[in-house]
Amino acid sequence: MVARQDRQSGGAAGAGGGYRPDIDGLRGLAVLAVVLYHLDPALLPGGYTGVDVFFVISGYLITRIIAAEQAAGRFSFRDFYLRRVRRILPVLLVVVAATLLTGALVLLPAELEALAGTAAWSLAAAANLYFWRQPDGGYFADASAEQPLLHLWSLGVEEQFYLLWPALLVLLLVRGGRRPATWVTLALVAASFAHAEAINGTDPRAAFYLLPARAGELLLGALLALHGDWRPGTARARVLAEVLALAGLVALAWSLWRLDHSHAFPGLWALVPTGGAALVILAGGAGSRLLAWLLGARWLVAVGLLSYSIYLWHWPVLAFARYFAGGLSPALAASCLAVIAALSLASYRYVEQPARRWRPAPRRQLAWLYAFPAAAIAVAALALVQTQGMKQRIESSPRFQDGLARIEAEAQPALAFDYNCQLSAHDPDRLEDPRCLVGPGAEAGILLAGDSNAAQFVGLFDVLSAQAGVPVRNLSHSVCPPLFQGEYSFPPYKAGCDAFRPFLAEVLASGRFHTVVLGASWRHYAQVASFRADLEATLDALEAAGLRVFLVGQIPHHPGFNRHCERRGLRLGWVDCSRRLQRPDEGEPEWNRWLAEAASRRPGVRYLSTHGLLCAQGACRPVVAGRLAYFDPGHLSMEGSRALGHELLARPEAKAWLEVFEPVREAR
Repeated sequence: MVARQDRQSGGAAGAGGGYRPDIDGLRGLAVLAVVLYHLDPALLPGGYTGVDVFFVISGYLITRIIAAEQAAGRFSFRDFYLRRVRRILPVLLVVVAATLLTGALVLLPAELEALAGTAAWSLAAAANLYFWRQPDGGYFADASAEQPLLHLWSLGVEEQFYLLWPALLVLLLVRGGRRPATWVTLALVAASFAHAEAINGTDPRAAFYLLPARAGELLLGALLALHGDWRPGTARARVLAEVLALAGLVALAWSLWRLDHSHAFPGLWALVPTGGAALVILAGGAGSRLLAWLLGARWLVAVGLLSYSIYLWHWPVLAFARYFAGGLSPALAASCLAVIAALSLASYRYVEQPARRWRPAPRRQLAWLYAFPAAAIAVAALALVQTQGMKQRIESSPRFQDGLARIEAEAQPALAFDYNCQLSAHDPDRLEDPRCLVGPGAEAGILLAGDSNAAQFVGLFDVLSAQAGVPVRNLSHSVCPPLFQGEYSFPPYKAGCDAFRPFLAEVLASGRFHTVVLGASWRHYAQVASFRADLEATLDALEAAGLRVFLVGQIPHHPGFNRHCERRGLRLGWVDCSRRLQRPDEGEPEWNRWLAEAASRRPGVRYLSTHGLLCAQGACRPVVAGRLAYFDPGHLSMEGSRALGHELLARPEAKAWLEVFEPVREAR
């Protein structure tokens, strides 16, 4: 998206070499789509494809400039790269410096060190390589929303394209002219899209971040430029131009609304938004009135002129807001948009435009617009990397150390404790492990089973067991529902799950246990079409075996939850985690209501809910007794589970939960 040219710098060339407002309008549309998607993917599920539209525009304009100058005998690599320096680097360096400074003031050491690494790589036009190398660097991963310079991956792709394509293009034009250059470009487009499609399943990060899989999108624009402008001379041809314009707009609209991150991308799916952009550019150059009316609107052209600054500023602003607020409320989102607009206007007027107009000697341009400021940023970034994000300075205070020790103790997941027998691979011997028994006394025939959503209740049942004087054995398997039928789980847990589920069925049918408590990520498994029938069959089999069954509903899900919230609060002291993480209480979700209904139809099955314990006064909070009780958006920490058990004993709901132990008491 960085191959930007406005009226002051010659304009985006049209059919007659003049300014093309429709291209700036297309830029405006693309950057608005990206910003909306990053505000909330639900607003525009395919908004991330706006970056692909920028790629097509960049490839088109850069190739058009080079081909025109080469044909006129005045192309110069020095002048080409000086233009790139003036137009790309000054505002980029300002944004990187401002982001790094902000991070040094507010981020925790590990996050600051990662930010410094990103900044250093971005100075070398390699931010995309940095994120490709990160094991958790997926663009659509939840954690990515808080990485302030993640968006610079696209700049890395374009800058690498600018380093390679001009030399190849000039060589093709000099040796054979436009026709051979067009055929070679077409072959490269096909090879790039095929490569992206081929590695989507095996190396999706490489497909998303690296130039070989993305070059086809830029080269699609180059192909348009090499083909030359289409100037329809007949009424039929002008109608065709309008049809192509409409087809391009429809393809773009479909991409923005329907091409969500569940699609394998890039690859063949990327042909929809990039093909749509290519059709729009082609029809716009042919004088489409539809595009002149839609994309030539003054407000949209104005957004397009600001699009580079908007793109650079929007992500750091949103990332820092999410870092401290978890999610973006409507009020916070509106505030972020205001800040983005102000920063973009300021950088466009005081950085972008002056840098483009500055024409001293070439060495002076390179020194002052890139070398000196980049060196200063690099020194700061490397210093932060060397000090591990100022780790010693930030974490050395007694207040920070005391708070960190408390938080670490409270935030441990159930998996960290050996008396929680949560398996990742099937091990039948764990059924006999004495560590898997919580509560006082000898084993009494009660089993807590399921996946990690059952394991999270080990702490709660430890508290209830102490109250009842009866122990509970626990045995669970990661990503594995306690269902005896159907196909569930996925690698790397599927093999263990496929062995664990029939083993569990056999154990429960053996008569060793008379009561079983089942917990699972019901919201996840409910997406499988056969889930309800499989659960019904499992409940019927358990009842037929004479067992009492308790189904534990899933705890409220908190998509914006981040267990690092309180650590971040230690740095600044004003982060209110309990307030920022709450969400509106919308009642028991559909899958929990269905569990309750399935239990109500069976005399030997009961439904247990945590909803009333974690939701009150119209809001659900990942907090118990004033402290965070969650480990991640959908799981309690072990201390949180214990705290919930103590909270439960003080509530009327305790009676239903303590029924788990009643058959044991009657047997005595």
